[in-house]
Parts: sequence; C-alpha cells; structure tokens
Amino acid sequence: MERLIEWIQTGLKKRKVKVFLVFLLCASLAWLINKLSQTYTSNTTFQVEYINIPEEFLLANTPKEEIQVRLQAVGFQFLGYELKPKQIQLDVSKVMHKDDSYYLTSDQIRIQLEAQLNNYNTLTDFDSDIIYFDFTSLETKKVPVKAVLDFTFAANHILEGEIKVIPDSIQVSGPKSQIDSIRNIRTEVIKRDDLNNSFTDEVALKLPKQLKGTTFSNDVVMVSAKIVKFSERVIEVPVTVINLPEKIKVRTFPEIIEVRCQGTLEHLKELSADDFAVEADYSKISKESGNSLTVQLAQYPKTLNNAVISTNEVEFILRRE
Repeated sequence: MERLIEWIQTGLKKRKVKVFLVFLLCASLAWLINKLSQTYTSNTTFQVEYINIPEEFLLANTPKEEIQVRLQAVGFQFLGYELKPKQIQLDVSKVMHKDDSYYLTSDQIRIQLEAQLNNYNTLTDFDSDIIYFDFTSLETKKVPVKAVLDFTFAANHILEGEIKVIPDSIQVSGPKSQIDSIRNIRTEVIKRDDLNNSFTDEVALKLPKQLKGTTFSNDVVMVSAKIVKFSERVIEVPVTVINLPEKIKVRTFPEIIEVRCQGTLEHLKELSADDFAVEADYSKISKESGNSLTVQLAQYPKTLNNAVISTNEVEFILRRE
C-alpha cells in the first residue's frame, strides 16, 4: 500500500514538471513574439546587384558590393535580414556623367533603395554619398572561323571543294585591349577516319576563357564536307614554248606530255586537251640547262582534285626562219 502511494505521488510530481515546462515555453514564445512585433531602428546590410549596364560599356570592377543601411522596421524584419541578407538592385542606366566620371548621387541611391523596401520598412540613413563607376568601353569586330581538321580518307575517296563553315565568321565584343589580339576563332578538332561519305556536324568553338567581359555571338558552328569517290584519267597535252625571240622556232622532244588527272567520273568525262596548258619558258634558258627546257602545268580545270605532268623537262632544237 505504501508503494502505491509513493508511485502516485511521484507521477503527480513528474506531471507538474511537464506542465510547468509547457507554460514556460508558451510564455517565452509570447514574449519573443511581442518583442519581434515591436518597431525598432537599427542597422543592417544589403547586398548590391548592378543592373541595366549600357551595352557599350563594361564595369571594370564592382564599385560597391554592400551598403550599410539604417532602418525603422519591426523585429521580424530585422530577424529575416539576419537570416538572409536582402539583395537590392541599383540601375546603372541612371548614372550621371561629368568630366569622364560616371556616378550615382546620394539622392538617386536613396530613391532606388526606398522603391525596393516594403511598407513596413522606413529608410532613415545609409553609408554611401556617391557611388562612382569605372567603365571600360566595348568594341565589336567580326573574326573568321577556322575549322580544325584531322581527316583520313577511305581508298579512292577525296574531299570535293572546300570545307563549309556556317557561319564562317562570328561577332566578338569586349574591351579593345582584349579583342585586338583575336585574329580567328578555331573549332574543336574534327576527327574522321576512313571517310567515304559527306557529313554535316555541329561543332563547338574553342572560345578564349581567360578574357573577362568578352562575349561571342556563337559558341557552335555547322561544318560540312562533300566526300566523293575519284578516278584517274590521262590527257595528252602539247607543249607550248613561250617568250621566243623573233624569227626563232623551237621543237621540243617530246612534243606532247601526259597529264595525270584525279577527279570525279563526272568531271573526268568532260576533259579535253584544250582545258590544259603545258608551257616551257624560253627566256629562262641558261648555259647550265644546255638544250633542256623546264615545263610546267600552267592551266588545268579547277574541278579536278589533282593534275600532275609526267615530266618536268623537255629537250629542244632551234630552227631559224
């Protein structure tokens, strides 16, 4: 019986402690809410973001990253600012300009600050009279895009025409001191092995990452190449001797030279000797050359991928009229 009475008394004591703690917690919350609901005048810090920077300018450095302000606000508002600092924006397009100086006046800063505060905050003071801006003027120029290739072709296949890059140039904007050194923009390496088909691919540009404030109109381009199967054909072309003195004629041996041509079947079928010019320049003859003349392929159709003459020299005899 005595143990039962002790157990009941102990249970009552524990219950009183719990009730006491609950009432203490409620009283503390009520006191805290009451305090935070009151209006105070205190200091806090706003983070600054600069917006609407004129397109022709670049901020050389951030003038002021924080502004210390004095506010009249309820305690809840100050608690929120402590947990997460407020970010305010300053409109750079409203800067004043005088004697190569750009700045926002104290009045302009105040107007912009007050416009971003809610109805429960009153700005009483802040720590900045004037904010000066150090601008760097921007320039724009067009630079060509250069495709970087690493190709190997399948047997009897060649590249017809030139590699096409679209766009073939891009706009670069930035400080003059930075973009002056940019002569071209290269693509990432385009690697293809045993090419036997045409292709069109989107390829990334290798843009300089170290340039601060420089922008590029494109970061990718389209690169295409036409791959065709080729064949060979031999065309016999007569040798023409140029720059002959008056009353002198020359006969060469051989008089006809073979030109080995590489190209598509379509283009090879259309060839004739009239499409070529094999020339020997008599004015370049010398005692060392004896009775030999150097010959060269002076003309051939640009539709061919390659054209090579069978010899670089011919012998000759003179005939006077």
